[in-house]
Amino acid sequence: MEKPDMKLLVVAPLSVGVIHGGARMQAIKTSEQLAKLGVEVNYYNPWETYEPAAFDIVHIFLAGNETLTLAKKLGDLNCKLAVSPIFFTRRSAAIIRNSLKLEAVAGKFIRGIFSDYSIKATVCRLADIILPNTASEAALIRDGFGIPDQNLSVIPNGVDKRFAEATPDLFISRHGIQNFTLFVGDCSARRKNILPLLEQHSPEDKPLVLIGTFDNSSYSESCLEIINSRENVVYLGPFVQDDPMLASAYAAADVFTLPSEFETPGIAALEAALAGCRIAITGIGGTREIFGDYAEYIDPQNKGSYMEAIRRAHEKPDNHTLKDRILEHYTWEVTGAQTLKAYKRILGQND
Repeated sequence: MEKPDMKLLVVAPLSVGVIHGGARMQAIKTSEQLAKLGVEVNYYNPWETYEPAAFDIVHIFLAGNETLTLAKKLGDLNCKLAVSPIFFTRRSAAIIRNSLKLEAVAGKFIRGIFSDYSIKATVCRLADIILPNTASEAALIRDGFGIPDQNLSVIPNGVDKRFAEATPDLFISRHGIQNFTLFVGDCSARRKNILPLLEQHSPEDKPLVLIGTFDNSSYSESCLEIINSRENVVYLGPFVQDDPMLASAYAAADVFTLPSEFETPGIAALEAALAGCRIAITGIGGTREIFGDYAEYIDPQNKGSYMEAIRRAHEKPDNHTLKDRILEHYTWEVTGAQTLKAYKRILGQND
């Protein structure tokens, strides 16, 4: 049997088993592409025993408390470590930097003080290469955590090419809804700003369709109360990512919206844009790097901007430039190739 060019151990936080969000998608899709490029991909299982030296690269997805101890151990063993931190905050790099300094001083007097910033910074500082999704994320890590530029390589999230072939027929025949605004994601996550979106959406606006999950929180109850009182708001529950109905929903929608506090840049928005949706999205978190002048931007702190951006998006003419841009620069094939290039860089291998 031919020996693989590279052996990789992929590590994700345990929470991805029940939270099927962006971190899980990024880890799985990147790994699938790396396998197609000849990398032997192994997924970390905490119930198995590993010899880290058996792997050329260990790649941790999500810098956080769940991955901190493992990152420290790998550092002690001098393993080649890549980290996709999946980190963003509305706070400035200066605030992050000063918070870490204050924590360091306090730690001299009180043991056991570890903020979320210090945990993420520690994981990043242990890495041989850090792979942020956007230049905005890279700047926060560089200036906030004090990571040198040579340890950073921006690798954007990708999207499945199949969304480019999506058609609206399946969704329209099943649900009978057209000319609508679509949201796909975790409806119960406050960061996604579904409640203020619902509060600003009026009966005179285009129908609003929500696909995703609500939990048992008071926040979700408030959202569902509004949904149940509106004829032009439709909640369809969650769809799995490979469900043809999801792709068809993207193709059927006129506008896709993510009014989140921030997105980096939002995999669902990439999927929707590839299916032909106009985009109204938060302007925070690196979205402008991806969508450029081809989206309408929402200020998540200004509730009035939510529907203003969505209405502008509905008025925009069809334009395939964004779709072409994503197909060229933001597919999982591109993500996999760029990730492999970063691995080879820290291993001292030439392409």
